[in-house]
Amino acid sequence: MTNKIKQKYGPWALITGASSGIGAEFANQLAGQKMNLILVARREERLKALADKLSTTFNVLVDIIAADLTKQEDLQRIKTASNEREVGLLINNAGAAYPGAFLKQSLEKRQSVIDLNIKAPIALTHHFADKMVERKRGGIIFVSSVAAHMGAPYIASYAATKSYLLSFGTALGCELDKHNVDVTTILPGPTRTEMMEMEGVDTSKMPDMFMEPSSVVNVGLNALGKKTFVTPGAMNRMMGFMMSRIFSKHFAQKMFGGMLSKSMDKSLV
Repeated sequence: MTNKIKQKYGPWALITGASSGIGAEFANQLAGQKMNLILVARREERLKALADKLSTTFNVLVDIIAADLTKQEDLQRIKTASNEREVGLLINNAGAAYPGAFLKQSLEKRQSVIDLNIKAPIALTHHFADKMVERKRGGIIFVSSVAAHMGAPYIASYAATKSYLLSFGTALGCELDKHNVDVTTILPGPTRTEMMEMEGVDTSKMPDMFMEPSSVVNVGLNALGKKTFVTPGAMNRMMGFMMSRIFSKHFAQKMFGGMLSKSMDKSLV
């Protein structure tokens, strides 16, 4: 694998939600392209273990920042801690869904989805994009979801935030294109990650639906600078097309909600 991403965007990438799943896979693939990394997540021990592995395997520099992106003071700490690094690639990956019927979980948890999935990436993007525009180069990736195409039962707040990211990311790409800053939004479908299991989704019940993080990340990195948004996986692209173009919204929502509920803990439905 060449280091074309490093050549195009610069020496450092910052990845949120980097301790597992898609975020950890972004770290692995970018380290393979000799990018130095700033890894951000809540679990410090997981970050340390990943940083040690990547720095040893790929001979790159890896900084870690243990932070809760729903807290303003932690967002400010990320900006301050990265001031001495030329961050040319920002991966807004951190997110949460908390699947389940809207009233089955607290209002605070539902609002935290908005804080993490929308407010945090907006704050970090505003900070780092400003520096990218000054340097006349940079790249930004938003991790949205195929659920962004419609309101999705049992992940209503999550789908709404991912719809926001899709709209925002494609619009921002138009604004920043003249400054030589690339913006791509990835719309993964169901992906086999630790987050899915932690949030009560049993990926073994419908194994054919779930992609591996490595495939999702590979598609996303290859799309950067070429496409404003991309949906990894032929099945997910077909699902997105059918739900947004073929079926009525009501039918698509019923079908999606039924599929999701089958893989969830029944206490959440």
